Amino acid sequence: MSFESHRPPGLIAKGDKYLPRLAQELERIIIKTQSTLAFNTLCLSGSNLEELTSVLVEFAEDIHNDIGIWKGLEHYNNEFFGTPLPFVLQPNENMAPEAINMQRVQYLLWILYSELTPELLISPTHQDITKLAAIIATFLEKRFTDIPRGSSVKRFLSQLNQFGWEVKKELIWLGTHSYLFRNSFRNYVEDHGRKPEIPVIDDFVCQQTTAWSGLGVVDILAAILDISEK
Repeated sequence: MSFESHRPPGLIAKGDKYLPRLAQELERIIIKTQSTLAFNTLCLSGSNLEELTSVLVEFAEDIHNDIGIWKGLEHYNNEFFGTPLPFVLQPNENMAPEAINMQRVQYLLWILYSELTPELLISPTHQDITKLAAIIATFLEKRFTDIPRGSSVKRFLSQLNQFGWEVKKELIWLGTHSYLFRNSFRNYVEDHGRKPEIPVIDDFVCQQTTAWSGLGVVDILAAILDISEK
């Protein structure tokens, strides 16, 4: 599946054109790094490697453009657990100052690997996860300094939300195409008939909890959108 297949349809922004090439560069770095890992547990190939790379680039796009997906996750983690990155940072432990830092990538990799390979059980502080996280974070932080701000994802999620159908459109995209939830959604479909039919989609985006601290799509969307309590 191509990188562009998960982008919001009909929208273009300044930074979008840089992302596919950046994903290709990062994939080469990950392949090279995989050969130096202590174990082969985290070595991916084919579609899983492509998905890992795409998610990492879209995560960095989120941080770089302040889209709010990752910020929403950290907000709820702080509220529920007293730390933005449970099991990676202890309560009151300071995060590295870089926006795209090792701890954030480490937490992302820990959850993402469990989504890409559901049978995998691994510690968030495993030596290979920390090694990958350090190399990936350094690469992404450096490369995104040269990329202009502007994201079609941010444009999509910043649209007016006067009507319920407008919110529902964003809810469905976030649950089925965003870097945070699309692999959770794929696994949910696999466990519920293997067909992404409307009832299955609705159940996932409206009710399902996920590996992301038990949060659902509605939780993260509520953190992103400027919607009043009323």
